[in-house]
Amino acid sequence: MKILFKNTTKYTKENCNEFIEFHNRKYGKREILKLGLIAIAILYIFIFNLIYKNWKLILGIILLGIVLYFIQNNMNIKKEKKRNKVKEYSFYFYEKYIKVKCRKEFDRLFYFNLHKIFETDEYFYLYLDEKSSFILRKDGFEIGTPEEFSKFIKEKCPLKYSKERKH
Repeated sequence: MKILFKNTTKYTKENCNEFIEFHNRKYGKREILKLGLIAIAILYIFIFNLIYKNWKLILGIILLGIVLYFIQNNMNIKKEKKRNKVKEYSFYFYEKYIKVKCRKEFDRLFYFNLHKIFETDEYFYLYLDEKSSFILRKDGFEIGTPEEFSKFIKEKCPLKYSKERKH
């Protein structure tokens, strides 16, 4: 099969942070709403058990909150360490699928498996689900151009593609 496009992108702390900012602009309000609803439910349970003096459950809720806080804090530290490591991904676009190479490993991804595709001034973000995405720098194309790729991916995934305006 013929390679239609090839893109190699180094994942640096800078472009990962740019992706996080982009993602938060897109999906941050939804996450805050989910956390708010969970907080209201936990507060309701806490107050209800305080009224009925169920001290064991109140203590359990407090301990659960402390444990979750430390788990989240630990996860943030691990994410930060991962972000500091520079990885290089190569993307090979064929007619029916994408091959993704990191180090010596290849993964195959079909276009219908993509959740969303966003194009910005510098990047293409190929979302696999609501929380994870591949980052493709526009200046990383070795075969094809960003303009040609934009048309190609728009044709492959017309309902999933979105070009973002500058903020």
